[in-house]
Amino acid sequence: MIFLIVKIIILKSIIMLPLLYCNGNNIIFSNQKTNLLSQKKIYKDKTSNKLTMISIKNKISNNSLKGFAGSLILLTPLLVNALPEVKPENPIIDDSGVLTKSSVSFLEKNSQKVLEVSGSKLYIVSIRTLPYGEDPSEFTKNLFSKWELKNNEVLVVLVSKIAKGSVYAGSDVKGLNDAVIKSIGEETFSFKAKEEQYSSAAIDVSNRLVSILTNKGDPGPPTLNRTNDSSNFKSAKVTEERRSKYVAIIIILLVIAFVVPMVQFFYYVKDE
Repeated sequence: MIFLIVKIIILKSIIMLPLLYCNGNNIIFSNQKTNLLSQKKIYKDKTSNKLTMISIKNKISNNSLKGFAGSLILLTPLLVNALPEVKPENPIIDDSGVLTKSSVSFLEKNSQKVLEVSGSKLYIVSIRTLPYGEDPSEFTKNLFSKWELKNNEVLVVLVSKIAKGSVYAGSDVKGLNDAVIKSIGEETFSFKAKEEQYSSAAIDVSNRLVSILTNKGDPGPPTLNRTNDSSNFKSAKVTEERRSKYVAIIIILLVIAFVVPMVQFFYYVKDE
């Protein structure tokens, strides 16, 4: 009887072992699955946080760049040049730094000459470039108003970067019509400024204005000094003579090149 009871217990134990083993594996697998899900969630949260931080940095960077660009646009007129806020005492201002000291001195003397003869004061301003969106004539007119120049005064602005200039004169000044003003800015100054001869170009502008403002007439824009075209060509007789001379020289050289080696060859053969 006891033996039968022990046998029943052993059989039940054998039957329960696979179940216990399977349940244990299920428990282990469930724990592993839970751990993997937790790790994925943590990774996803970290990735989301990184993307959020990158997005915030990009927004801050874009806003900073926009603000910086806006500041540059607003400050462009100030950065372009450092001209006086009020009418200067010296009539010649070289803000571009392209004029030589001797040319500035010459321009000052011309301005003084105009003042003594006609009573008008001639201001010449050299700048490197213009504020964004302005042309030379508009800038010159605005500067004339800003400095509160008088009706008998003349303002010239020369822009070295674009090799152009403009003139604005008060209502009492005679001889400066629109055609002359355009010619001075786009022909007289541009003629040498395009070759980066800014000092000479400024002197040409000054000399032309001095002539106009002192009632000596407008000499007009500079022109190329061309020599007579015939002087650049030789006559047919001279050309023929020179050609004959060159042909003779070439023939002599060819003869020497062929004859001398042959003479040397026969000399060595003769000795043998």
